[in-house]
Amino acid sequence: MTNDDEGAKEMVSVYVGSTPAYSGKNLMVMGLGQRFLKDGLKVGYFKPFGRLPIRIDGVLTDKDAWFIYRVLMLKDPLETLCPVVMTHDLMVECCRGEVLGLEEKVLDAFEQVSKGKDVVLIGGAGKLESGKILNISGYDLIEKLNARVLLVDHYEKQLYLDGVLATHERLGTRLLGVIVNRVHAGYAEKLQDLIVPLLERKGIPVFGILPYDAVLGSVMIGDVVEALAGDVLCCRNKLDGLIEHFLIGGMQVDRALEYMRKARNNAVIVGGDRADIQLAAIEAATQCLILTGNLYPNEIVISRAEMRGVPIVVVRDDTYSVAKKVQEVSRKLRLREKEKVYCGIRLIEEKVNFERLYEALGISF
Repeated sequence: MTNDDEGAKEMVSVYVGSTPAYSGKNLMVMGLGQRFLKDGLKVGYFKPFGRLPIRIDGVLTDKDAWFIYRVLMLKDPLETLCPVVMTHDLMVECCRGEVLGLEEKVLDAFEQVSKGKDVVLIGGAGKLESGKILNISGYDLIEKLNARVLLVDHYEKQLYLDGVLATHERLGTRLLGVIVNRVHAGYAEKLQDLIVPLLERKGIPVFGILPYDAVLGSVMIGDVVEALAGDVLCCRNKLDGLIEHFLIGGMQVDRALEYMRKARNNAVIVGGDRADIQLAAIEAATQCLILTGNLYPNEIVISRAEMRGVPIVVVRDDTYSVAKKVQEVSRKLRLREKEKVYCGIRLIEEKVNFERLYEALGISF
């Protein structure tokens, strides 16, 4: 690998950010990192600001950053991985005006990670504005890190065009371009025919369009149990299963059975008093039963679920409230399951125009 400057290698830094939160930044960092490594580049990664505290060997870091660090099999000191992690104590100190030196801490970590690297991937937290209260938002750091910004925005009937265009106006040439994520089949043509040409005319390259993938959109049963504060009655060893669809079991048994058999890897949300629907769901090989209203099933239902390996989770909320909560869990997707990670990396490999991306970054081979 050589750079355009007469064969000299110059480190490139790429800030992976977004205008909406939960748009697929972590997936993109892993996919880009894997491809860069495969192409022989020396890759570094760090996340200036994290929101999910975790201690690894006594070092405070961010849970998502730690996961990416392991996927990319990096060796940089753990202290440099995520130099600032939001904790309750840090928030209190910040509100009192007692926090100093965070920007310097971030820049020092970046300098260490950058040594000997061809590319450093910088993981954004939430939106580009996230971290502003600590004066270390994406907008605060991008120029100081001499980074180009790759926006990852998910497509839900619109591309949040106002946000993308406003970001372009603010960043100018530091905006490398956009990758559009989670595009449902029904919107692909409109995106390709109307939105992509608009962005390109505005000087915003589109490096790839990633279709919606059911596996990537799935949620681990254990995450649902945690979000709903549910009581698991059986099959605790199955909580690593993935749910692609949540179904409401509020209809007649015959119709419900037909409905459940059509949806792959589903979880059925149903009142704890509807034994008929519960048994039908178990027979239809549902991934998980979520029983609402704090009502517990009878022994027949539990026994059948144990035989079929279907976890039963009892929650306090009513069916409507549970449906709203699982929708929120699904929106805040986190890639911590190997099946989802490898699926996402394959998708990025197939759908991102790396030749164009490398050209924009000034990397050649």
